[in-house]
Amino acid sequence: MNKFTLELSLLKRIDEMKETLVKVANSTGINSNETITCSQELDNLLNLYRSIFLITRKID
Repeated sequence: MNKFTLELSLLKRIDEMKETLVKVANSTGINSNETITCSQELDNLLNLYRSIFLITRKID
């Protein structure tokens, strides 16, 4: 998998997690354990994206 494909795949996963987070928050409440878990997973994906792609672009 090349870097471009990896980036697209990660962005797709981030978008999917955003949608999941909204659905879970709407159904279980914004302070539910499920919502917090989804939010943390989204944070992890965003941090991964940032560390791989945004920081390396500054170097390039």
